[in-house]
Amino acid sequence: MSKEIIITGGDANFFGFMYAALSSLRVHEAAAQRDFGIIDQGLLPAQKAQLRALGCKIIEPTWTLPVPAEARSLRNIGLVARTALRDYFPGYEIYLWFDADAWVQTPEFIPAFIEGARSQGAAVVTENGVGYRKTWSDRKWWGANMLANFGIRAGLSCLFKPSINIGVLALKDTAPHWDTWRHLYARALERCGKVNQDQHAFFAAIHVHRLSTAFLPARFNWLPHLSCPVWDESKRALCEPVAPYRPLSVIHLAGPRKDRPYTLPALSGNALQTALTYPAMQPHLLGA
Repeated sequence: MSKEIIITGGDANFFGFMYAALSSLRVHEAAAQRDFGIIDQGLLPAQKAQLRALGCKIIEPTWTLPVPAEARSLRNIGLVARTALRDYFPGYEIYLWFDADAWVQTPEFIPAFIEGARSQGAAVVTENGVGYRKTWSDRKWWGANMLANFGIRAGLSCLFKPSINIGVLALKDTAPHWDTWRHLYARALERCGKVNQDQHAFFAAIHVHRLSTAFLPARFNWLPHLSCPVWDESKRALCEPVAPYRPLSVIHLAGPRKDRPYTLPALSGNALQTALTYPAMQPHLLGA
């Protein structure tokens, strides 16, 4: 048994993305040598059989926080389940959550997340990548939820700090983040009844409660809908859009249009038109 486990989750409709995420991870030895866990949010028997054939441990989550009855869907239970990963998969030192709509281009992020969590308790990426474009409504949504859920003083103290994305997140088994996150998430659920406050709750845990956390660069959890990558044909890699054009480690297809087409500026001068899903990118990637 490995000391670290990589966990993802989803339902039957999301299985294609989940399988692609796992495939992109298992290509790299740094990930393949770890254990894998699955949060089952409504997978079909044949899909679970495929995942077990890969050696994945599958669990069915329960409602461990006070979520209103009307919000208790299989989709939402995955958000709640992240706060209880060490309970579902006991015996590990490091828990690395990996959203099923993300995929791996380079394994650089894995040791960074693991060592960040091991040394500081948690590791996460801030949403401040080069060229990230957030609308006024994005900022308003983030700020309004912080104020509503955690009060004026705490909310205002966080408004000028970069938001985070916990689609890729690592936690040490003994980190205080687990209990603080659950407490703040439960508080937010009681105040507003919205299940999508898990990210806000973790943000409040690390900033309001000043919990030691490793903040990692955006290329370890890149959001292309906020900033389009460039294509380096010589490296056959998606890269940050400014020099020195470092290859992105994780591409995270957050948002509703996960298979939308992109026109990628290319360093060679010839743009590449493609979706950024793992299957769409495989013919272009080095070693995929």
